[in-house]
Amino acid sequence: MRSTLQWPSPFPIPAFAYDVELRLRKANEVYEQTNQALSVPREMKSHILEKIAEAVFAVKAYPHPEEIETVASALVLKHPCLTEPGKGKGFDGWKMSIKYKLGNYRSKLRSAGCHEVGVNRKRGGGDGEDKKNTLKRAKRGEVNYLPDHPAGQSDDTLEQERLILVEELKKKTKNETLISQKMSLTFSFRRKEIVEVVPMVSEVLERWPAMSLPNETSNIVNHRKQAVLEGLPLFLREDPSALFRKCLDTSPAERQTRGMKVGILVVTEDDVAPSTQPTFTNFAVVLEEVVVRKDISDLQSAVAYLFGLIFALDFQYPKELKYTFEVIEKVFMEMGTHCSAKVHSLKTKLFL
Repeated sequence: MRSTLQWPSPFPIPAFAYDVELRLRKANEVYEQTNQALSVPREMKSHILEKIAEAVFAVKAYPHPEEIETVASALVLKHPCLTEPGKGKGFDGWKMSIKYKLGNYRSKLRSAGCHEVGVNRKRGGGDGEDKKNTLKRAKRGEVNYLPDHPAGQSDDTLEQERLILVEELKKKTKNETLISQKMSLTFSFRRKEIVEVVPMVSEVLERWPAMSLPNETSNIVNHRKQAVLEGLPLFLREDPSALFRKCLDTSPAERQTRGMKVGILVVTEDDVAPSTQPTFTNFAVVLEEVVVRKDISDLQSAVAYLFGLIFALDFQYPKELKYTFEVIEKVFMEMGTHCSAKVHSLKTKLFL
């Protein structure tokens, strides 16, 4: 799936049309001997940019500026004859051209009916309307990821698949293979509901109960980074109590989750001896005062489950924990490269 691909390094430049490849090959030979760059005709440049835009979109619809720069760098590295003269990096012009070509390519896809770029179009912007803040900005590594339905599928057919999935989950002995297949098939339909309708978490889990199954969130656990998560908010000068809340295993869940929009319950054993150290029994993930995952064995898995659910449900990060979740997203999960100054500083220290 395209949204799960990591940005390749170096970026693979696609093959161009035969005549373009032939001209580039000859020009590269000349450049090697004379250091003279190729004067690229307009139609040739348009073809090169079109192919690159297709290759970039196949990996990521909305790449960061740093990622676009790696594409331009890879282009002149593969075809030195395209190096631009001057004191710059030799590909600054290509970088800007690729950026604008990507925008044009997304516009073409939007006109063709691509849902993923259609949902990110500017809202309003008509005559006399305020055009500020009309673009739906990225909240996480991928902007409102919304793939098209599988070939031959529609909202109606996928709704029938969803109903089959719900009925399967009601059975005492569940067919795990069937559930996995149906969840994969209905992914685009589920994303469309989440991105366009923006339902409450409880509504999503009611319609898609399989999202709370361990098998549906285990992939994000496999990508987690080992860290001392308890101290991460403190290091970033944020309040850890906004993320972690301790409670006894005998306490009513409704009381412990009251006022908790996003967080993790640290469940401890109700020990009668107050002088002893608390015994942690399990962890639970809370969204909108609802326990959506419980009986998690370790804190690392609980944080990974929480992040996976926030990402899947297009949930906003709490303002008081924005740097903590930015570290989880950008550093631990490696989703995106653009970081705030504080997170970039931490990332630099971790990789020293």
